[in-house]
Amino acid sequence: MPVPAPIRCRPVTTPAQHGPQAPGAPPGLTVVVIAPSLGHDLQWLRDVDPRITVVDGNTLTAGVEGGEHLLQAADVVLLGYPVPQGITAHAPRLQWVHHTQAGVSNLHGTDLWQSGVILTSSRGAVGATGIAEYVLAGAYCFGRGLHEATRQKAAAQFDRSTYRLTSLTGATIGVVGLGGIGREVARLARAAGMRVLATRRSAASREHDTDGADVLLPARDLTELAAASDYVAVCAPLTLQTRGMIGADVFAAMRPDSVLINVARGELVDEDALVAALREGRIRGALLDVYDGELDGEPPRPELAELPQVILTPHISARGDPEGSEPVRRLFADNLSRYLDGLPLLNRVDRARGY
Repeated sequence: MPVPAPIRCRPVTTPAQHGPQAPGAPPGLTVVVIAPSLGHDLQWLRDVDPRITVVDGNTLTAGVEGGEHLLQAADVVLLGYPVPQGITAHAPRLQWVHHTQAGVSNLHGTDLWQSGVILTSSRGAVGATGIAEYVLAGAYCFGRGLHEATRQKAAAQFDRSTYRLTSLTGATIGVVGLGGIGREVARLARAAGMRVLATRRSAASREHDTDGADVLLPARDLTELAAASDYVAVCAPLTLQTRGMIGADVFAAMRPDSVLINVARGELVDEDALVAALREGRIRGALLDVYDGELDGEPPRPELAELPQVILTPHISARGDPEGSEPVRRLFADNLSRYLDGLPLLNRVDRARGY
């Protein structure tokens, strides 16, 4: 499809420029919400500022056809998943889109990504505790033999000799991507008595006791992290640089008793290399909440469903977070106030980096 022409951002109108808001005066900002996960009660959004008009556009998740009129007056869009195509083509006033997800890889290739519209994300505010608990649950599952119990039950077996129990106390977890979710994984892992290694793209050299990690390594030292870890938790965003980063070299560095846990995006893992490592016994197992092609609606490859060393879940790790969607609401409300006050927005996406 043709790429929409870049949209020039108009200056943000500050409260002083608006002047006092008279009763019944036209609002200064129209926000269209296309995020069913946040529900239809949008009063919390209207309460941010009297200059805001809120439009429930959740019917647009299936596509903008038939609902184009809802976008005509949109200055801001609060956007969830799935992402409908053609938003910018029907929103001539659009200046800023906030995504309710932590990662923005599903915006890559859309008209939003190609436009001049400001993008912000919910990284650090989306189910960080729930996702971190999922990671720890996966480590306990493999470490304390629950995965073997599930396998034996399905095979009508009952044999203690095949259990390989290990303690999480004193074990090492490698966190690939020490961002908002990675920091929460590190916090819970240390509380469980684990040693935490981590990588971060911005780290230029080795650091100690940083953001919950005992040792923080530059991203280039990923294989060093893999070689030293009993569990490797993938928490990094999907970008051109991270696509396929968990590949043959990483699996070659991992130990035969180590486990891969992916709560990021399936495309970060080279699944051919993963399947080969599992079949050849070069790693112990994998817990995958995501897989390659998942966000495109494709099923997981048959090998991942068939291999007994793999646990697959349908991208549910953030569910059941103790705060639910409240952190996303707080972040967006804060950003709306900042936008109206002419202040820099939090979590602004750098398209060159991909997050």
